[in-house]
Amino acid sequence: MAPDSELLDIAEAAALLRVSEASLRRWTNSGRLPCRRIGGRRERRFRRADLMAFLERDASDTPAHHVCAFYSSDQARTRQVASFIGKGLDAGSVCILAAERRVRERVLARLARRRPTLRRDLEGKRLLVSEYAETAVSQLKFWETTFAAATRDGARTLRVVGDVSGGSLARAGDFDQVLAYEAAYEKLSRRFPVTTACLYDARNHSGLETARLIRGHPDLFRHPNVHFVS
Repeated sequence: MAPDSELLDIAEAAALLRVSEASLRRWTNSGRLPCRRIGGRRERRFRRADLMAFLERDASDTPAHHVCAFYSSDQARTRQVASFIGKGLDAGSVCILAAERRVRERVLARLARRRPTLRRDLEGKRLLVSEYAETAVSQLKFWETTFAAATRDGARTLRVVGDVSGGSLARAGDFDQVLAYEAAYEKLSRRFPVTTACLYDARNHSGLETARLIRGHPDLFRHPNVHFVS
């Protein structure tokens, strides 16, 4: 271990990694990130080499990808969304939820039961919530602007979950337009360090439509971050 003069305190380490001090405490407690304890208060100190190694390892473990999942009830949708976002917040990602208001309210209520810091996540813009735009062009512009702003502000990873079935495109009933939107989003999302789960109501889609959605999300079986059907 390096001498104390070469060690960073928790505030310096958090600034270097561009994460919260709470994330560092969680990662050191779980053994994910090594640290040294010094003094009577057992304060954390970090080697710069360990922090840089963590950055490289963490980046390789969280590739950008784009998956879809299906729910068969409102309760299942709430569980899926809350689980996906909760894991993203735990990992230090900036998370974005796109869904209609009643869905957002249910998801936030479920998250609040397990995350005492949820209000701070919202106030600190670690969790962003929004409605789907009325057009695909407007929605894609929203994603591009939001992703660019978040990465410019220091976010190293982003996590998006969208209830596509509750958006205006799906409600309009033009399935080909939904697929075209998904293809455009796929191309856009590859420019940013974003993991995305697009949720669909299984009750509204035929077997052929489901197959076409799966084909449009090639990362689905390589990175099964969400339950395929619930």
